[in-house]
Amino acid sequence: MQKTMAFNCLSNTEWTAEIRGKLLSVAKHMEEFGSVSELELCKIFGETIWNDGVDYHSHAFSFRINEQTGDCSISNFKYH
Repeated sequence: MQKTMAFNCLSNTEWTAEIRGKLLSVAKHMEEFGSVSELELCKIFGETIWNDGVDYHSHAFSFRINEQTGDCSISNFKYH
């Protein structure tokens, strides 16, 4: 069920294949282990990821993870 939700969530055409792939990896990790730590997110994204209590942040965008459904959504793009 979570894989379907992840694919539906990741169908946004503005997202690059790289972003979709990384968020799909997050959803798969959550499906397998039930949660994902900031350290695991750093490993998946290959960069520092931090959480402000609501969103997770990378250098390029902010995203949210629904812990109950495994759904991932981008909440803010950061254009450099």
